[in-house]
Amino acid sequence: MNIHIIRANGREEFIDAEHCDIARLIGASALDGFSLRDRRYVHIDDAGHEKRRPVNVKATELYLSICKPGTTHQIVGDVAICASGS
Repeated sequence: MNIHIIRANGREEFIDAEHCDIARLIGASALDGFSLRDRRYVHIDDAGHEKRRPVNVKATELYLSICKPGTTHQIVGDVAICASGS
């Protein structure tokens, strides 16, 4: 499984691992996420806002690209992107 990590500071990492703990990779206590239109899934920390994580500009851009116009929600903290179903 290829995992694309986008850190809140803009740094990106690519990990090739069969079995990994996505929550641990992004420092999440509970996972949530959203599907992109290209068969990828973005995993986020469900408690990122409560933890006052910084805005992840790149992940927010991905999120807004699939939302209806006028959406203002921001993605915070590190995210992991995998093929859907991973």
